[in-house]
Amino acid sequence: MIEIYGQKDCKFCRDAKVFCRMRKLPYKYYTVREDITIEEFKELFPQARTVPQIVVDGKHIGGYTELEHYIL
Repeated sequence: MIEIYGQKDCKFCRDAKVFCRMRKLPYKYYTVREDITIEEFKELFPQARTVPQIVVDGKHIGGYTELEHYIL
């Protein structure tokens, strides 16, 4: 399962969702400040400075570029 943590109006967040849909990969999307608080986001990803942050099968892999490399 892929978990994507992102924000509205984020091109890379949108691209990550499209990437998963096109490859029929199951994913769950969490909008920061709506589905989780900024504090929860920082707790999950203390080193993160950008969105999206992506978790694959419980392992934090990074952002959209890392998702492409991880899956391909």
